[in-house]
Amino acid sequence: MEVTVLRKTEQPERLVCQAARGDYFEGYVGDTKYAELMKNVKFNEEYVYVNSLSMAHDDEEIVQAKTRSFIEKQLSRGHFGPWEHPQITFAIKGVPVFTERQLIRHRHLTFDVQSMRYADFSDAPYTVPKSMTDPEHFSRERGLSEISDADREAARELYEEEMDRSFEKYQELLDRGIPKEDARGLLGLSTEVNLTVSGNARTFLHLLDMRRKANAQRNIRELSEAMLDELFEWMPYTFNYYAENGPNKLSP
Repeated sequence: MEVTVLRKTEQPERLVCQAARGDYFEGYVGDTKYAELMKNVKFNEEYVYVNSLSMAHDDEEIVQAKTRSFIEKQLSRGHFGPWEHPQITFAIKGVPVFTERQLIRHRHLTFDVQSMRYADFSDAPYTVPKSMTDPEHFSRERGLSEISDADREAARELYEEEMDRSFEKYQELLDRGIPKEDARGLLGLSTEVNLTVSGNARTFLHLLDMRRKANAQRNIRELSEAMLDELFEWMPYTFNYYAENGPNKLSP
């Protein structure tokens, strides 16, 4: 799988702070400078990487320290509402259908999925499950894999043989004039599709709570980790706090 960010809210953690500070601020956040809005926020001095703390309140180092402290304070209180403001959109390549179906159950996200009804899947790749390739594979159903190397290899060969056959028959149906929307019935759940997914930061925190768990299927755990790498870069204070203190047990 390949994860790419298409669009994202700029300075998302400042947006979170602006929204949350507006709950208690007597003025109007729409016409207040960010540094002024954060003026009375207490901050952790360990977050300031300068030699002196006697600088003006709008110094960037001080503002960043206040931002991080405020973010972590709200998260520690379970005040997740302000995280619904920042939005991010991912393009994801090569998701097996069985993983895509797990992902789209997160109904507060927004999806566009490559359609097997309209796109030609004659040359589409497919995923071979990890239980047939990895001796250390763990599944929710059976726990740690205890399959012999010979049985695992035989299972993989059988799986690939049948998947290849289904694609050959799919192409044969297309060649005979059968529409793609009907021929797709031959294709298995391991067929890989591309999709676009958008959502707010709070919803992605919930997704990570659910899909990075040890008992989640390995494919969606790997997808979650790939998205988390991008989320770290996008909202470092938020998702580093999540990594150290999560899961958050958020509701959808």
